[in-house]
Amino acid sequence: MKTYATEQIRNVLLIAPHGVGKTTLADAMLHVSGSVGRRGDVDDGSSMFDFLDEEIDRHQTMSGSLAWMDVNKTKLNLIDVPGVADFRCDLYAGLRVVESGLFMVKADGGLEVSSTALWRLARKQNLPMFLVVSRMDKDGADYEKVMGEFTEHLDGTAVAVQLPIGKGASFKGIVDLIEMKAYEFADGKASAIDIPADMADAVEEAREELMNAAAETDDDLIEKFFEEGTLSDEDLKAGLAAGISSGEVFPVFVTAAAPEIGVSTLMEGIVSFMPAPSVGQTLTGTELIGDDEASLTTAIDGPTVAYAFKYQREAQGGDNTWLKVISGSLTSGGNMDNSDGNSERIGQLSFAQGKNREKVDSASCGDIVLAAKLKNTSVGATLCSSGADIDLGDIAFQAPTSSEAIFCVNAGDEDKMGIGLSKINDEDSSFEVRHEPELSQTLLVGQGEMHLAFILEKLKKQFNVELDRKRPRVAFKETIRKAVEAHGRYKKQSGGKGQFGDVWLKLEPQPRGDGFEFENAIVGGAVDGKFIPAVEKGSIETLKNGIVAGYEVVDIKVTLYDGSYHQVDSSENSFKSAARVALQNGVPEANPGLLEPIMSVTIKVPDTYMGEVMGDISTRRGQPQGMEAEGPIQVIKALIPQDEMYQYATSLRAMTQGTGDFAMEFSKYANVPGDVAKKLIDNYEKSKAEGSDD
Repeated sequence: MKTYATEQIRNVLLIAPHGVGKTTLADAMLHVSGSVGRRGDVDDGSSMFDFLDEEIDRHQTMSGSLAWMDVNKTKLNLIDVPGVADFRCDLYAGLRVVESGLFMVKADGGLEVSSTALWRLARKQNLPMFLVVSRMDKDGADYEKVMGEFTEHLDGTAVAVQLPIGKGASFKGIVDLIEMKAYEFADGKASAIDIPADMADAVEEAREELMNAAAETDDDLIEKFFEEGTLSDEDLKAGLAAGISSGEVFPVFVTAAAPEIGVSTLMEGIVSFMPAPSVGQTLTGTELIGDDEASLTTAIDGPTVAYAFKYQREAQGGDNTWLKVISGSLTSGGNMDNSDGNSERIGQLSFAQGKNREKVDSASCGDIVLAAKLKNTSVGATLCSSGADIDLGDIAFQAPTSSEAIFCVNAGDEDKMGIGLSKINDEDSSFEVRHEPELSQTLLVGQGEMHLAFILEKLKKQFNVELDRKRPRVAFKETIRKAVEAHGRYKKQSGGKGQFGDVWLKLEPQPRGDGFEFENAIVGGAVDGKFIPAVEKGSIETLKNGIVAGYEVVDIKVTLYDGSYHQVDSSENSFKSAARVALQNGVPEANPGLLEPIMSVTIKVPDTYMGEVMGDISTRRGQPQGMEAEGPIQVIKALIPQDEMYQYATSLRAMTQGTGDFAMEFSKYANVPGDVAKKLIDNYEKSKAEGSDD
């Protein structure tokens, strides 16, 4: 297996919403490059990229996949990631390790609303990108319309480097505006033809725009362009390359993946203009062990540093960790330290060809390679050889916000559930499992309804564990709003030793957030001192279980100020019971109320959807706290009750056609409105009655 030097490597990420044709293009690139004999097809399940059972069943990318191809003696590593918002884990991981991307838009649909969220993500990384107009062979393909949308909706300079020859069923080739040559395609191969005469004016105008875009990347080129009215081919290519690398210029290519038109010229463009992995770059992070700052200057012959950005469990029982070689070279059998605090022996290395693996002994600086059966390295870990000491930090996945309470269908499967979810989480770090003992529930928290359903389906299929899910319980609280005095007596005689406890308690509201306080105000020995801790313990246990709605009572002060005891019949348990009786008598008289958790929510949406989103916040009992603009995106701050945020991820995407996203965190507890509180109390009373009937 040939080893490629760093300057001969291109790492490219395919970026687009679902349905634009990313995977079809990826399969076509693999075929046109000669890497496979038969082109894979998503529809018949033979795709080299969508090869998981669930992807074949749904005809949809649900996990990142990787393949490499040789293009003009350059190794092109192509990463295909899901376009659906619920499955963007691998998109975030891919953005962390590539130097360039192909941002795809379909000619027969134009720039979709959901494309803008993906564009924002890529632009945050300042990622050099080509704009690829796909499906030029489809009915309704409209290249001019798509170009207009690029200019109107995308920041940066979108400029054609190719023009299509024909469209729809008549699409047969492209005009290369850099080389000023025309090509038509057969079986993926380009043949030079004359530039069509009826395109002469359009070609001249587009060439002028291309030279202008290239010139604007450099003051000397601008001056030269103004003086001479043109640029040499060398100056044009140099200016274009500079603009691409800086993230200012986005060349537009045209393709039709199914008939393989424009695929070879796109790949050649990647080799010619996309940046190779950088060397001599200074990276910052922290020490492998510790919090002190650390830095690393990448070098081809320096200490080895690699970054783990994906873990993949294979059907045959193996597993692979995807590594980007940041510095030095990586060799099978070597020992390295990682930021997880462990030593790791590097197992068999391989290059991925979709679902296939090609074993290699080493990988060069800048390359992407799979390492088999790493025992101690998780996603987001940095691996360092002797002489390097840096942790490059975790991948910043989008925080999960969609929750469901989960329960095993079959008793005794709890341990299997925990093991299975943990192993799935090794592959997909974008969901969490949260245990809430206070509410006796386990939460599965992911990126949306589709994501959660997929995880449960995978758990059932791979680990034979079936789960039910339902709306999570919210941690409401009870409190009191006025001071009262309450008497509690517990007396029981059953033939032997009796039980007797007698207490008087004063109940007082506390400032919000102060919690529970107990005070012993007994004087004169009305209650023996040895029973006073039992009164406090009984109060805590009773308040924990709630009085009026089954939720914990908080922000309350309980003062024991009087009572009586029996020398023989009094005990710790009898005084715990007396405290319970006093609280059950007193809390309902103390103007009780319910509190609910309020979330601080940050919502990002395009201007177009502001009205609908603001109206929806109101229906959720939310309180807007302010807005600010980030270009065409509005950032809305709001306080919304947690109970109203159930399945909000799905609702927001529906309202905004997939363009909106949000994050939330706990803010405070606040009073529950009367109608909502009544419903909660009625439900509690109903559940108690049903329980007593049993």
